[in-house]
Amino acid sequence: MPDEIDNAPETKKKKSQPNFLMTLIIVIVVALAISGITSFFIVKVLSSNLVESTKTSSQYSSKIPLRVILLQEGARYPVMLKGGYDVAVIDSLQLDVGSTEARDAINAYRLEILEAIRMIFLNKTRNELSTPSGIELTKKQIINSVNEIIGFTGEREQLGVIKVTLIIMTITNAT
Repeated sequence: MPDEIDNAPETKKKKSQPNFLMTLIIVIVVALAISGITSFFIVKVLSSNLVESTKTSSQYSSKIPLRVILLQEGARYPVMLKGGYDVAVIDSLQLDVGSTEARDAINAYRLEILEAIRMIFLNKTRNELSTPSGIELTKKQIINSVNEIIGFTGEREQLGVIKVTLIIMTITNAT
């Protein structure tokens, strides 16, 4: 009988050890499951915000306009004026655009754009290009022409050419 009494506490100790071990395993599994689920939702939320931010950045214009240099400063690019008797020498021509898509399109259509600018100047006289209002009108015509060529008209016009920087060095006689 004394053996039976001694065995009873040992069996209780043996039973309590597996219960402690099972409890410890359950706690660890639950903690891992909770941390895994939490990590999944955090990654899902952050990645959806990243996708949304890239979509909005490509759709809307950036706060700092991108600059496309059509004619580098010092290029001295001659263009004929109306009548063929005068030549305007363009020192620099830069376009500020509102999106990278517009910048890439301008680089793709560079020759067509330069030809459109030549056509604008072919319809100008020396007197029109000698006044500030004439130069501003020419800049607006360049903006409209370039936006039409690259396909940024209507609602997308704000993503196209925003500003033209034009430096006319001189206007001389062609003869």
